Amino acid sequence: MKIIHVAGFSGTGKTTFIRELLAELQKIGPTAVAKHMGHHLWDLEENKDTTVLFRSGACISAGIDDEKSVFITDDPSLDTILEIFSNRGIHYAIVEGFKSKPYAKICMGDSTGLENVLCTNPRLSDVLALLPKFDDFYTIEGLVRELKASCDMSEAGAILTFNGIVRERTGEEITEYLEFFEDFDRLIEDIRQEMESVDGILGVRFHHRKGRLYAGEDITYIALVARQRREAFFALSRAIDRMKKELHDWGKELAGA
Repeated sequence: MKIIHVAGFSGTGKTTFIRELLAELQKIGPTAVAKHMGHHLWDLEENKDTTVLFRSGACISAGIDDEKSVFITDDPSLDTILEIFSNRGIHYAIVEGFKSKPYAKICMGDSTGLENVLCTNPRLSDVLALLPKFDDFYTIEGLVRELKASCDMSEAGAILTFNGIVRERTGEEITEYLEFFEDFDRLIEDIRQEMESVDGILGVRFHHRKGRLYAGEDITYIALVARQRREAFFALSRAIDRMKKELHDWGKELAGA
């Protein structure tokens, strides 16, 4: 899932631009929008069951009719919403606001003080051309959904997933964090292709997070579909060994430098 981050002050045309961008992105993949309500709280409709039950202690209160569903949650986290989007099979998540987030940004208006700005006051065609440069966000479930949608599942006998985390303790060695700021996309793609070259592997999805990742945090997600489980275990085990040797041990050396 690509995060299309749109930032800028009020009155700069963000909403109009997002509506136009949404129409274009929907043509190429499922698209969702998350907006930061930074200047006021969302008013819940009084005396409605969903509101009453939420205020009575429900972590999530959902209402479902014949056309749509709405839910209220007590977790005001952008990451939680992005996880829901990815789990739902969204390909493009447009995020409005949240200026301090480190995602690659579209700036509307003055870009002073904003970091990681890809383009300012762009045309729609500019944004569509830049799609590969926007940040990725995935969950394991999101990877599996994408994998199932892209593979011929009629021959599939197994789906195998792997969720690597930053290990804090290895014997007496303590790892506080690992850093992955270099561009290692080519290595990840090479490992993915090597996995797909194993006889019996029908498809692979591979996502590796970037930046400073602290002990206990997720570091990588892999999902693969295979005809037989033995083929899946072999391909995944070899890929993990290569990833550790060529990327993770290197990241650990950087963190300890």
